[in-house]
Amino acid sequence: MMRRNAVRAALGTAGLLALLGAGACGAGEQRQAGRVAAESSGCAALQQRIAAGRTVDVPAAERCDQTQFARLENLRQAARAKGEKPAMQVSAICRAVDAQAAKGDAKLDFGLAFHCRQRERFANTVNATSGLGPANKVTSLCLGARAKKARGETVDAFTESFCGKEEAAAGGSQAAQAPSSSTPPTSTPPQSTAPAKSTAPAASGGGDVVCAGSTVTLSGEAGAPAASSDRLPVETKVKVTNLDNGKSTTVVVTSASGSCVLLNDAAFEQVREAGKFLIRHARIERVG
Repeated sequence: MMRRNAVRAALGTAGLLALLGAGACGAGEQRQAGRVAAESSGCAALQQRIAAGRTVDVPAAERCDQTQFARLENLRQAARAKGEKPAMQVSAICRAVDAQAAKGDAKLDFGLAFHCRQRERFANTVNATSGLGPANKVTSLCLGARAKKARGETVDAFTESFCGKEEAAAGGSQAAQAPSSSTPPTSTPPQSTAPAKSTAPAASGGGDVVCAGSTVTLSGEAGAPAASSDRLPVETKVKVTNLDNGKSTTVVVTSASGSCVLLNDAAFEQVREAGKFLIRHARIERVG
């Protein structure tokens, strides 16, 4: 009793509350550490599945990329505050995805591979203009297209057009021409392995639906909101609705591309889901 009274007298009421509160905060930190450890364990398991060439939960893999990339960016900013100049990095998940993409792994979800390709662009680990990686080499997604062609497999028109620009920038377009069995450049981008959703929302903009079932991604071009297309003439006005979040944008086609509709960066920002570089479920309408 005398010892307790002596401690109370020395610390005072506020000091005792602070001392007791320290234990509670410690418990909270332990719970947070446990949650982070559980997330890391789950992401590590996903990385192993990807590296083994197995199918994975794509939304979960994209969330792991978001979490890992955010932590890498926090570390980079802390280093910059110390006067260091660290380079940006992609996440461990995307490094695993890129490794499989470079092999042309047929089981790898195209949306996830493209997500990580665009993550490289966002992280400035590829050239913002040409899309080429270090030493002016084509990226993993397009190395995979090369590998597929070398095996005599077909490459869809979207990848053919997208990677054709990288190959041309790398000076290897002649060496990487598609074999005669390649799909003609009139097809739409490949569909995700995720379960398909309805492409008919309750409310429509009243336009003619074109390219039903197509996915929509970004062209990487700057400027005011606009679109490009392989089947809609220049000056056509189109409305693109992201059925996963209900957002839509109406833009004018200003150039040709290898897909039904590609949105430039500004237009894509108006309809994208945070951290995603592909609209899996879209409604594309000709409205003018």
